[in-house]
Amino acid sequence: MSGRLRLLGVAALSMLCVLAAAPAAVAGPAPWSGTFAGFPSATWGSQWGLADEGAWGFEHMTTVADRAAPSSPVLDVRYGKGSSARSCTDCPTTGGGEYYTLFRQLGRTDLVNAPRLVLRYHLKFPTSFDWGRGAKLPGLFGGEIGEASGGTHGNAWSTRYMWRNKQTPSDGEVYFYSPTDTGFGKDLGLGKWHFAADGKWHAIEQQVDRAAQKITVWYDGRQVFTTKVTGISNIPFSGIFFSTFYGGHESRWGPRRTTHAFFSTFSVGTTR
Repeated sequence: MSGRLRLLGVAALSMLCVLAAAPAAVAGPAPWSGTFAGFPSATWGSQWGLADEGAWGFEHMTTVADRAAPSSPVLDVRYGKGSSARSCTDCPTTGGGEYYTLFRQLGRTDLVNAPRLVLRYHLKFPTSFDWGRGAKLPGLFGGEIGEASGGTHGNAWSTRYMWRNKQTPSDGEVYFYSPTDTGFGKDLGLGKWHFAADGKWHAIEQQVDRAAQKITVWYDGRQVFTTKVTGISNIPFSGIFFSTFYGGHESRWGPRRTTHAFFSTFSVGTTR
């Protein structure tokens, strides 16, 4: 063997020894994924870890086929003309709805105790969509059900989105609740991105980092917002807070005509 080949052989052997000695990469928790196949059956509920409390508005939700969606069928949510939160006393119609999912019911304590999680799902608003004055969209939550919404600030937090008709009709924001805040939710990042009513599917992602007390948002893969928050570091993840309705609590928040939004393919993991 020539001197050059001998040196190459020694180098290759050294590299193999280094690789053999290196510790194996530690994989994080496997991501969870949920579709709307079988909605709203008991089987579907089990696959989502559906909570026994906090649900309303299933009469406004149905599934429809959509070949362009990430998965089909998709969830079609109807919002009646002038509808708002279920607490509305002057609304001519009803619309939207809520439910909670629990990672513990899925046997996913690894997600409960994770220092950070990323929630991703897909949205479609038709070109005729009426934004009204503003509305809620799903996010993550930690703590007990009902302790981080509707003006209640218990030992819980939630990171739902909203669209708000401020500078433009579809200004996006994180509608944040935590034990360190008072009143209704805090508007974070208002107008940093805009939801599109173009009849196409769009991805929305939020990373909630409890360790760093930081929330980051991506829309269609582009980071659009990040901010520090308080009150979440010591409250583990509970699950998904699926929440979508106009309001506010008065009919003036609602659409001028009955309208629909569509949801597809939710996933939760430790990385994007």
